[in-house]
Amino acid sequence: MVTALKTCLRLESDPRIKRVGSSVLWVAIIVGYFFMAMWLIVACWAFFHNAYWGIVIGGSAIAFATFLTVMARSLWRDARRHYVLELTDTDAVLNIVDYSSKRRSTQMVLLDDIRYAEYYPYRDSAAVILHTSYAQMEVPLWPLGRHAQDVLDYLEGRGVRVINVQSDEPIPD
Repeated sequence: MVTALKTCLRLESDPRIKRVGSSVLWVAIIVGYFFMAMWLIVACWAFFHNAYWGIVIGGSAIAFATFLTVMARSLWRDARRHYVLELTDTDAVLNIVDYSSKRRSTQMVLLDDIRYAEYYPYRDSAAVILHTSYAQMEVPLWPLGRHAQDVLDYLEGRGVRVINVQSDEPIPD
């Protein structure tokens, strides 16, 4: 949803937009859990024949299950976040609501203090990082859908140098 006032651009993340590869990753996580269960069965069988191999196989299966759990939790949290970006004549404010952990956070930078912005145009994780002398604020653009370009246009209209990381343009220090 976009609301453009005289001095404000307000963008909200679209809850219908999901990361491009998220459904494939969920399938991979489910398949990974299936194979982890199979390896735990093999570990139990191997334990009766050779305790050391049973422990090694079981430990690696549990380590793999831990990795899958961390990945699934990250995907779940990503899908349950709501972003609101407000750009005014003086500042940029990013409000993040994480429904899975029931937390809210707010980040703000003054537009006049932004030295440059790094733009990451990748389809699955598009973002712009606003660099100031006191902070670096990462603004995710992928959940904004087709309105992501509005953020870049607004910044360029305010005189902020936007550097596309895929170009040969050097990033200032």
